[in-house]
Amino acid sequence: MDIQALKPLIDLFSQAPLQELDVSDGAQTVKITRAARYALAQSETYPPPASPLPSAGGEQVPDALPTLTATPTNAPVQAQDICAPMYGTLHLAPSPDAPPFVSIGDTLAVGQQVALIEAMKVFTPVKATANGRLEAILAEDGQEVEADQPLMRLS
Repeated sequence: MDIQALKPLIDLFSQAPLQELDVSDGAQTVKITRAARYALAQSETYPPPASPLPSAGGEQVPDALPTLTATPTNAPVQAQDICAPMYGTLHLAPSPDAPPFVSIGDTLAVGQQVALIEAMKVFTPVKATANGRLEAILAEDGQEVEADQPLMRLS
């Protein structure tokens, strides 16, 4: 199995709310498991494992485990921005034929669900992080978003 083909899965896994992922390619299977030290806050950075992990073919594969690091965003994040908790596809409504969770001008309360992010068929709710009036929706429905990307702005 090619490590370059696994890199995108490892990156996605590091941001998904999963504990384990099995990937099979013919007779080879790779199991990616989140270690307890990787489940800590994203602001902490950990060094790669001390010894490289062996691959199915016997050669050494360095840095095969995901490492959580703080990722700077392109846009400055204001205190009133609601940001994506992870990478995935943004859904502004619970289903394609349903009305959106919120609309511009709505008054939001802390913890109120405002969207969903889908990654690997897992839906993660996006909730308001502050009280306020919804001033702008900064991302489109169905758009792929990055972790910590501002999605909505409250005033």
